[in-house]
This record gives sequence, structure tokens and C-alpha cells, in this order.
Amino acid sequence: MNKELKYNIIFGFIFLLIGETWNLSLDVLFSSSDRLSQINLGGILFFLTFNIAYFTVYGLNYLVFAPRYLKLNTIPQYILSFFVMALSFAAVRFFFEEIVALHFFGAHNYNLEQENIVLIYLADSITYSVRPCLFSSLVFLFFRYKENTQLVNELKLEQQEAQMAMLQSQIGPHFLFNTLNGFYSDLYDKHPETAKGILKLSQLLRYVTYEAKENFMPLEKELDFVKDYLYFYKKRYEDGFHVDLEIAGSVKDQKIPSLILIHFVENVCKHGVIDSAENPAKISIDIQEQSIKIKTENKINASEKYMDKGIGTKNIKNRLDILFKEKYQLEYHTEDGFFHTYLTMPL
Repeated sequence: MNKELKYNIIFGFIFLLIGETWNLSLDVLFSSSDRLSQINLGGILFFLTFNIAYFTVYGLNYLVFAPRYLKLNTIPQYILSFFVMALSFAAVRFFFEEIVALHFFGAHNYNLEQENIVLIYLADSITYSVRPCLFSSLVFLFFRYKENTQLVNELKLEQQEAQMAMLQSQIGPHFLFNTLNGFYSDLYDKHPETAKGILKLSQLLRYVTYEAKENFMPLEKELDFVKDYLYFYKKRYEDGFHVDLEIAGSVKDQKIPSLILIHFVENVCKHGVIDSAENPAKISIDIQEQSIKIKTENKINASEKYMDKGIGTKNIKNRLDILFKEKYQLEYHTEDGFFHTYLTMPL
């Protein structure tokens, strides 16, 4: 049995035992105020009905409404959902107590001399629904807190692994950056292109070493990192470099998981064919209002095994699972000698 389900059953019965619902149920079970006192089965029916309604509200809140609306920005919707749960509570009780019990035992739970039995059920149900709704919310928040704490720890570990994969060794970072800055200053006047390359290299290494330690980074910086990465491959291959990078959409103050985009770009450059004018590799990044999509396509290098390369497909998927759960889409596939990747995730 699922651990969370098991604890919910235990907590539910504990709350039931210590709450007013137990006393109310016993009062109904052993009541002698109407004809059902002569028929114990009727009392048992009322006893069960109340508890069925109780756990109906408990389950509705825990499984449906709390996951969707128990958040700071959706409190009004959650308040409305409470009235839906109260109606459900009333409907369950009314069906069993005023239809089923009336049919089999010829008796009502409430005194019909009162004007409107429906309003009575609604009023009582609003009061009785508070307890299972409150208890299930507390249990839900407890498990989400515990789950989020675990996810944060896992995310930190995945982030560290990603950083280590991008920069497997650091040989005195401060010394390295100071040396690169010295080369840049010496070459700036006589060899500006070389100096430009040294500056980009310094920026790239500094970003991976220091800045990208956060789980989320500005989209603009991630895109600059991708461009600098491609810059060095272009310098290496010169006119033989055939990778088309297309960026569409508006870059504002959006943030994305750090070092995610570079995973796809790295796989294209390190493990695909990028020197073929007839079959250029393609990288497309589409920035939308609330999401970002990246697609890559490149001719397969027969000597490479894509699924085991780059930062690590497994690590990337684990990070995305932790950050977005089911709110992202990640695909890898081969077709007609080409390797395709696709990722869409929230911004």
C-alpha cells in the first residue's frame, strides 16, 4: 500500500474518533426519537452514511481541491471549492437518509415538521464539512512540505552533478581568470580577434564556475552562454562549421533552469555531424509567453551513442522532474539518419 495513502487512512480514522462526528454517529445509532429506534439496521445506516459523507469530503479535498487551489494565489477558488464539498456532504447524506432509509424503513433522519429539509441538510453539512476539510488540508500540507524538502535536497545534488560534468576540474579558478585577463590586455591592441576569444572564454568559464550555481538563471545569460559556446566551435572549424542557431521570441526577465539549454547544444556539437554543408545541424529556441521550446536536429555520427553523452540525459530528466513534475515534455528520437531532440518547459 502507498505510504501516503496508509497514513491518510490512519489519520482519517483518528480524526474521526476524536471529533464530533463519532459522537454524532453514536447519537444517531442509539437514538430513540423516531421509528428507527425499533430497527437497528436503520440506525446503522445513519451511522455509516455520516461517515461516508465525512470521508467523501476528506478524499475530495485531499485528491482534487487541495492540490489545485490550496495556494496563495488561488485562495478564492479554494473557498468556493469548500462549498462544493459541503454540497457533496449534503448530497450523500440526503440520498441515504431521505431516499434509501425512507424506502426501506419508512423513516426520516430529520423531523419533517420543519419547513425545508433541503436547507436543513445544507446548513448542517456546511458545519460538518469544516472538520474533514481542515484535517485533510493539514495532512496534505504536511506531506507536501516533506516532499518539497526532499526534492530540494535532490535538486541540489543534481545541480552539483551537472556543474561537475560541465567543468570536471578547476585548476585554481582565480589564477586562471587572472591569467586570461592578462592575455586579453596584452593582445587587445595587436590581435583584437584573439583578445575577443580570450574574453569570451573567460566569461564562459566564469559563468559555469560561479554564476550557474543557482537552480534558475536569467534566460538572457543562458542564451549568451550558448552563443559563446558555439563561438568557439565556429573558431575551430572556421568555414567548415555548419550549425544554424535560430532564436525566436522576446527575451525579458524570464528565468530557466541553469545549464539546461547547453545540454542539447553540446550534444549537437560534440556528438553530431557539424561540418556538412549539405546536412547542417539545426538548433531552434522558441521563447513564448509562459514557456520555452528547444529543438535540435543533426546528422548522426555513427561512432557516437547519443543517449549516453553530454551533461547526461538522465541527470537532465531528473532535474526537470524535480522542477516541473509533469509540466514539461522531453523527447529524443532518430529518424532517417538524423537525431532529433525536443524540450518544452515553463518559464
